[in-house]
Amino acid sequence: MNEKARMVVLARRPGSNISVDDFAVEEHSLPEPAEGQVRVRNRYISVDPYMRLALSDRNGVGAAKPVGEAMTGGAVGIVEVSRAAALPVGTMVTSQFGWRDRFVADAAAVQAVAADVGRPSWYLGILGLTGLTAYTGIEYILEPKAGETVFVSGAAGAVGSVAAQLAKQRGCRVIGTAGTDEKLAWLKEVLHLDAAANYATTDLTAFLAKECPAGIDHYFDNVGGPTLDAAITAMKPKGRIVVCGAISQYNTPNYCAGPGEFFKISEKGITIVGLNVGMWFDRGKEAFGDLARRLAAGELVWEETVVDGLSNAPHAFISLFSGQNRGKMVVAIDPAR
Repeated sequence: MNEKARMVVLARRPGSNISVDDFAVEEHSLPEPAEGQVRVRNRYISVDPYMRLALSDRNGVGAAKPVGEAMTGGAVGIVEVSRAAALPVGTMVTSQFGWRDRFVADAAAVQAVAADVGRPSWYLGILGLTGLTAYTGIEYILEPKAGETVFVSGAAGAVGSVAAQLAKQRGCRVIGTAGTDEKLAWLKEVLHLDAAANYATTDLTAFLAKECPAGIDHYFDNVGGPTLDAAITAMKPKGRIVVCGAISQYNTPNYCAGPGEFFKISEKGITIVGLNVGMWFDRGKEAFGDLARRLAAGELVWEETVVDGLSNAPHAFISLFSGQNRGKMVVAIDPAR
């Protein structure tokens, strides 16, 4: 039997206004698994802002994804055919094979995970790169102390919502930004942030000056751009910033652009640390264990925005840049396919 797989490929190089027409869904034949290989049917795939960076060569630091190549990224699925003794049929696995419904790969290219987690998609979020990113930024890099003020941008997003909660649990005063009034209410009423502002309608420099007249101690940056400038302006002397993402810049001609208020970094003696989560995988076991414990104890709120169907993955991805997600955005693969 000639098995088929559907995958989303990059159909053309996106312009500044990325479109669903930049992607296409294609069907390809799957080979039979060879010795030491497995065939996996994905259940959920992840769409993340960082994926935008590989779609163009606009002053970037990495090679651009070739047109016609399948989109990659986090996925979780079930082994449906196995020629690897360590991964019997029915094993739940994670991979980086991304935007496709099925694939064949060497057993070493996937990771077995427990099937009794709250839902499989958690391995793409709170118990995956998202959780490790937030945990690293707060627990390993910033290490804020009780009573200090922590500012988190994109606080209703996947990484930001976890980072904000971790800071609150350290006894900090936490303020955040989001893009809708509904998200602001969620931040204050559900995550119990001390203050929140709509970045689309608020002068953030004035907001931070009002809410933090003595300045902010720590900033967890997910968005870059004017928000980073506002944070630098509001930082206390010797304040600390972790740069996690710059989603507000990813569709601009130079997404690597630095802050306009650059020299204030020197004037205030601010420490800025870049966060590349790939450099922190050695702390993953410790971080995931603590996050799982907090989840089980009801100490963390974890939200997902779920889009159904592989063909809707481009729409789900693009909607990240207009803030249509609350928490983690994942795509559920049609089980009938």
